[in-house]
Amino acid sequence: MRILCATDGQGRDHYPTSLFAQSEAHTGSCTARGTLYTASIAAGLMLHQFTRWLRGLPIDADLSVNLLASEFAAA
Repeated sequence: MRILCATDGQGRDHYPTSLFAQSEAHTGSCTARGTLYTASIAAGLMLHQFTRWLRGLPIDADLSVNLLASEFAAA
């Protein structure tokens, strides 16, 4: 999953560069259970960034999480 946060001009400029064509999207099988857990984790990460923004703390503009490989990257 990928979480993008745009709170300033630089973030708003970066956002369009992260988009891709529908034909480039990964098509994989999903189950309701897996989708639900992923959506809940994404919501928690988004709330975390929002809370940091409200407190005036620096945010991570681009978070990538690979749940299958247990990889987490912040840019």
